[in-house]
Amino acid sequence: MKAIWPALLTGAALVAIIPLCAAADPSPARAPDALPLLFLPEVLAPAGRITLTPGFSPDGDTMYFAQTECTPIWECPQRLKRIERKGDGWSAPERVPLPQDARVDYPSVTPDGRYLLFSWSATRPEYAGRDIDVNFDLWRLDLTDPAATPEPLEGPDLNRIREGAIKKLRFVNNETAPILTTAGDLYFWSERLDGMGDRDVYVARADGRGAFQRPEPLPAPINSAGSDDGAWVSPDGKTMLITYSDRGGCGGSDLFIAHRTGETWTEPVNLGCTINSSADEYAATLIPGTHTLVFASTRPFIDSTEYSVALWSAELPENAR
Repeated sequence: MKAIWPALLTGAALVAIIPLCAAADPSPARAPDALPLLFLPEVLAPAGRITLTPGFSPDGDTMYFAQTECTPIWECPQRLKRIERKGDGWSAPERVPLPQDARVDYPSVTPDGRYLLFSWSATRPEYAGRDIDVNFDLWRLDLTDPAATPEPLEGPDLNRIREGAIKKLRFVNNETAPILTTAGDLYFWSERLDGMGDRDVYVARADGRGAFQRPEPLPAPINSAGSDDGAWVSPDGKTMLITYSDRGGCGGSDLFIAHRTGETWTEPVNLGCTINSSADEYAATLIPGTHTLVFASTRPFIDSTEYSVALWSAELPENAR
């Protein structure tokens, strides 16, 4: 497919774990010798479910993710879940309770560990009576308060409304994959008709008062006239993992890595054709305190079905370190 339709039309989704190091060389990364290995299929690959878009707590001991209850994905509830590290293993998935059973995607935890950010299609009272279809906005949940309920992130032009003539137009005006840096800058991606391309990565800079300035699309080489999405940014704001489907690579939507020096991002580097495949790779994130990458992929594996899910692990190529 040309671009991932996150959490709505994606088929099989595989999550992979890969040691990650810094990459400054803009040339395509050489594929590593070792093939990716399945990881935790007994935890995150129950029959008939799809696991998507992982995000970790700052200590790396809790993973949040979106998971469907059945297949095909577009006909199934898609809920927010978590697992926790228990000694040498991980707990069984448990559902994170939300006041509405609306579709959830791309969870991440803020660097201070206080808030869980996510993209959520919940019905908002202030939108009552408007001609709106499934509308993903950016939300936060206070993890320090057991009685907390989700709150939409607020800022000028941050959450746009998917209504009227564009309410079923592709993924337009859905805000996705919120990531907050330690500096307070909010990164996300969206498909907006006034953007640079089909899909773009945006940043809403901290305004110095605990809120956000108006979001702006990142300039080239991060964004282009094509589909630039699935972005994750490290807490220090210096490393980006991003998906491109139209910059060459391994046959599907591939994972790339870029680094920031000052206000300039390097040319994104393809992570190679062992990490990437002829299927689609997207929604990459880094486990805090490690060089381990986690990402989603639609590649098949032994005993998989059209909508199977699994975890993978592999070494990052030498020339991407």
